[in-house]
Amino acid sequence: MSTPAINDSFGVQFKTVQMKKILIASIILILTTNVLAQQAGRVRIAFVGFKCLRETADDFLHLDGKADEVFLRFYFTVADRNGNMKLKYSNQTDTYGDNYGPFGNRVNAGSAVDLFGNLRGGIKGGDNFYCNNIIGEYDLASGDVLTVVPTIWEWDPGTSLQTSFDATIDGAYSVVNLKASEISNQRFNNNAPGSSLGINALGLILLDAGPLLSLKAIFNVADLLTPKPRPIGVKTNGEYSPKAVLFNANVMQQIAASNFGYGPGVIPVQYNEEALENSRDHGNYIILLKVDFTPKPTATTSAPPPPPPPPSSASSTTSSKNPTANMRKADRPSPSPAVPGTWTGTYGNGETTGPNFYSFILNADGTMKVMAANGNVMAQGTYTYSNNQLTGSYTYTNSSVFSFSAVMDANGSLNGTWGSGANVRGGGRWIMNKQ
Repeated sequence: MSTPAINDSFGVQFKTVQMKKILIASIILILTTNVLAQQAGRVRIAFVGFKCLRETADDFLHLDGKADEVFLRFYFTVADRNGNMKLKYSNQTDTYGDNYGPFGNRVNAGSAVDLFGNLRGGIKGGDNFYCNNIIGEYDLASGDVLTVVPTIWEWDPGTSLQTSFDATIDGAYSVVNLKASEISNQRFNNNAPGSSLGINALGLILLDAGPLLSLKAIFNVADLLTPKPRPIGVKTNGEYSPKAVLFNANVMQQIAASNFGYGPGVIPVQYNEEALENSRDHGNYIILLKVDFTPKPTATTSAPPPPPPPPSSASSTTSSKNPTANMRKADRPSPSPAVPGTWTGTYGNGETTGPNFYSFILNADGTMKVMAANGNVMAQGTYTYSNNQLTGSYTYTNSSVFSFSAVMDANGSLNGTWGSGANVRGGGRWIMNKQ
């Protein structure tokens, strides 16, 4: 395990025998700019909201809630300049919409009201939802390319197409990385000509790059007519091509400072079924992603000096997102005697806690290791345990950082969540027991 990721294999067929096999097609959003020097640094991608230009067709009785209910899934993969995969990862949001009655687990969003003009919630055309949720944070070396596939789904009761969709995305990553690095090397190399990225750039850089993603799902039309969660952006015949945003480390600083009409670094990604001649489902949404980038100091730019060591003691050399990482060992909160040791269990994406192997070695001094199933050390970090709450973060050898939080239940199990970078939530859930 290099990071929590989807584990289904490529080529998994959709659940109905009528579904045709996956074809190669996609749309890719390419950000081009003048590159002055090779760049490296840390990129943070945030989901900052969505705009509903028109809601999808809904149940006349609104048995699933008033108007639209949507959730988003984001898929990430990072490759080096040669297309070798360095990371793959997915992230799912909460469901947004009407959260009254049996729908209390949703995030209230939208302006729809009931017959009496009350119980506001449910997404209609003209509604906007804004947030600031970190969905990915990665260190990019010079020449690395990050591909983000943002999707928005209409929620309906019924068996979701998501499992097969996830398997297809997961199987396409190797092709994605090879094609993305090829395009990146052509457009973002050190001598690339061109003008600086401007406010009108989005209108010029939407390209047809079908071979990049190898994902054109032909859903069974009759199956799509049955209520169930589905991606927004399908044609009436079931064809679906998600969009992908391609980032290269060499241009991240310019991208993060550019304004595409929604503020600095905010990138709009639109799925418009009406433009696809789908008047049956007619969903039209814009997903908003925000990019922040912290360049790695160059040889001519000195990094800030480290803080002075505490009086009468040498400072710790451990570095982490965890605020206790730079404390002296003697100053760190002492964990409960029941916490240090080897913990083993599973993690999953979204709200599931499995089925992927997950194991920590928690040391008494507040340091920790993440172990693979074969016993190898995969990552190292620090943790704290106080008032029955475990928190910490760890760093892989490829510099990817993940954080976590957990509570110890009455049976002595750790039940927790994990996320990318400094976020302890947003990636999925996990459970472990002490060995």
